[in-house]
Amino acid sequence: MRRALVAVLAAAASVAALHAQNVTFDRLQHPEKEPQNWLSYSQNLFNQRFSPLTQITPANAKNLELQWVWQSKSLEKFEATALVVDGVLYTLQGPPQQGVYEIIALDATTGRPFWTLDYRPAL
Repeated sequence: MRRALVAVLAAAASVAALHAQNVTFDRLQHPEKEPQNWLSYSQNLFNQRFSPLTQITPANAKNLELQWVWQSKSLEKFEATALVVDGVLYTLQGPPQQGVYEIIALDATTGRPFWTLDYRPAL
């Protein structure tokens, strides 16, 4: 299952790169230059999974407000690491259905869906 998930996340990254047309290896190597993006599964090549953004602090966290909600198609529990490339959030609709994952691209500001893609990993 983990291997399939990694394959799907790699596919999502490939799709993100294809649609963004500007996700270069240099961008993947230096995510600190653009902390607003989350270009790879673990945020950086060192798998740190840490965001250097500092706008949210313990002092102002109480002022956060919900901006939008997106409901996946699945009612099952599942986990997926979303990728964010230049304002587009890429994630999964849920666990695979008959071996097919559905990747969705959302506007990261509004939650509006841009497109979906069915992906069957070749394992």
